[in-house]
Amino acid sequence: MAEGQAVWEVIGGKDKGGIMVREGRGLRSKEAAERLAFASFVEEVELVGERLHYKLMTGSGPETGWVSINIGDKDLLKCIIKPPPKPPLFCAWYSGGFTTADGEKLLSPLMDAVHAAGVEKRAILHFPDAYEMSGEGWEGRAPWSKYVDKLVEEINKVSDSDSQPLVLFGHSRGAAPAICVASRLGARVKQVYIAACGAMRAGEATAWEALSKNFKQGGDRELLGWFYSLQPENVLLKRAVEKADDEFEEQVNSSKFLSDMLSLMRRQYRDAMYPDPDRDFKAVPANVTAFAALLDEGSQPEHMEDWKLLTLAKFQNVSLNAGHMDCLAPNTAGKCELFEFLQKDLKQFIS
Repeated sequence: MAEGQAVWEVIGGKDKGGIMVREGRGLRSKEAAERLAFASFVEEVELVGERLHYKLMTGSGPETGWVSINIGDKDLLKCIIKPPPKPPLFCAWYSGGFTTADGEKLLSPLMDAVHAAGVEKRAILHFPDAYEMSGEGWEGRAPWSKYVDKLVEEINKVSDSDSQPLVLFGHSRGAAPAICVASRLGARVKQVYIAACGAMRAGEATAWEALSKNFKQGGDRELLGWFYSLQPENVLLKRAVEKADDEFEEQVNSSKFLSDMLSLMRRQYRDAMYPDPDRDFKAVPANVTAFAALLDEGSQPEHMEDWKLLTLAKFQNVSLNAGHMDCLAPNTAGKCELFEFLQKDLKQFIS
């Protein structure tokens, strides 16, 4: 037995010569010629939802294969040795429209809250332009998979091993890389948290693709105006977008903040890359929790509900009495609903 692996006993199929084994995870995959005998012991290779990929230890039946741990309310296998969970690496992506430094600053309270919950290993990941993946040849759907390759590489740099369990968090546009990394890494990802981002669906172009195409038809005012709608407390953005055209251009040219912001918005939104929904989205074995920001018109509970289509496991739709950006910040009383939820929920991954 490999150190730290779970062991299961077959407790079903006594009167049927054992339980059915299939060669693949899917319930329509090829059925094995033999059944896995009652009272056999198997070592867990991978557990995806209610499907167990096993390796035979004692008893009779196929040396390896996939079985269901239960059918309805009837258990077919019982876990008799459950090793303590390996500590996870918590990876987070911030919203678009932020530099790496500002994005890390934005997520600093979140990372502190996660650390206070007992998660030692944490990492903040970035958007493609931070990895020099912007400009000519880095637009549209095609290069997105290379970006996911880079994210996996960055995650493995800070992981204890390339099998360390992962918990992923994506805020707003950060939901796209979070769910795509979960799709890529499969059972290694145990949980995905999505905050203030409506569901992305397989087969449908993402909102980021639509935004890119719309911004290419518009101008700089549309870019800053849209970003201001997400940050209505930003006085500099407010003053700029309310100016007449000639005054707008003059203010942008005379303000390093606005010039830098426009450059960033062009890279991350107008001239950006984005997922291919047919290639990059598939249902993941991880649990998915979506946080609806009730004070944000675009992040209502109904917008979050279809995230359940991208998980093979448990889905939760959690409402927060907060806006698009301030859902990641403590309120005047020092409380943050999202942080409090995470600190309770993360206990399941900590030994």
